[in-house]
Amino acid sequence: MRKLIIIFAFSGLWLMAGNLAHAQRTPLPPVSLDGFSFSHPMTAINQTELAEVKRRIAAHVEPQASAFARLIRDADAVQNFHPDPPDTLDVMGGYEKNSNQETIVRPLLWRNCHAAYASALAYACTGKTIYAAKAVEVLNAWAARGTTFTGGDRGLQLGSWFSPMLYAADLLHDYDGWKPADRERFNSWWRSNCLPHTLNIMRNRDNNWKDAGLLGVMSAAVVLEDKPLMAEALAELQSYFQDRTDKHVHIKGAWKIKKDGRGVYLPREVTRNNGSSGITYTAYALTTMVEALEIARHAGHDFWHRRTSEGGNLQEAIEWYFRWDILKRPFPWNPNPLRFATRKNVYEIANDHFQLMPEIGEWLKKNRPVNGEQGDEYVTLNKGDMFHLAAKQSTP
Repeated sequence: MRKLIIIFAFSGLWLMAGNLAHAQRTPLPPVSLDGFSFSHPMTAINQTELAEVKRRIAAHVEPQASAFARLIRDADAVQNFHPDPPDTLDVMGGYEKNSNQETIVRPLLWRNCHAAYASALAYACTGKTIYAAKAVEVLNAWAARGTTFTGGDRGLQLGSWFSPMLYAADLLHDYDGWKPADRERFNSWWRSNCLPHTLNIMRNRDNNWKDAGLLGVMSAAVVLEDKPLMAEALAELQSYFQDRTDKHVHIKGAWKIKKDGRGVYLPREVTRNNGSSGITYTAYALTTMVEALEIARHAGHDFWHRRTSEGGNLQEAIEWYFRWDILKRPFPWNPNPLRFATRKNVYEIANDHFQLMPEIGEWLKKNRPVNGEQGDEYVTLNKGDMFHLAAKQSTP
């Protein structure tokens, strides 16, 4: 009995400390959700965009026609996929010795997300319940297993690689074949076992980890229909364009998007590993950031055209990134930086919001459908060449 009392007392102190730490976080200017109500889908695509995508598919309009053909090939291929959730997934840090990120964690998360998301999106585009049933099978398997996540990088990888599982749940919101008890079990599992990790890094980090956490939190807020959670995430995203001086940022002033004589860039990313990983870490950050910006826009808050106190904006940041990434212009922080062949969703999504430098449009035409495993793998289908539609939906 004495041991139990000590344990409960310790637990109480731990909870008090956690609540105190949360209470001491510097409050951000709130983002109003007055009059807002959740609609579905509104993660990777919203209702208006989905209707336009379906119209373009029926009319054989590019780039949707080819991207849709790829989606259906994928959705048909995963009909034979069997979900394989573990009891526990230890997510080691990327710089740990013998890290399992590339060999175990990312492949496991991706193949299950791929099967769920491809199937759910195929159902949304065609109405064929065979696709919805496969997506539900994957979601139910993970929730039934009740997978827990350990390891130092769990929040980062869940936000960056597992969010498409939430895209699938969002697309299946109105599917009657997902039984209410199964849906509730999935939501409860996600809230208990996944959300705390992405919420932690959204609140407490300021580099690409924060962007991954932000995407995980915003996607979860949609599926869980949690307005306070969405409001908190929107306040964090809004702060990207404001000066911050609290303990949760490592760069004071224009902390997320910097503008100076070297260009417009993400200061917490370009210097990574003496600049040799500056482009790849910018890719990590932008991949999840642009998808979070789209969820925010679907929720009625368009941050795409905001400027920082230094006058920097997202268009400039993305165009400078393109110069260093694709055009291979000299990168100010390292003469020989690494580059990814993937994580290109940023160009497709930004193309819907800005009159970008012509080289980006030319690159998109040659490389669609873009992206592969990382980011929204169906971004060309969901967003390709829908500039006027995005502009019409945006708020001032």
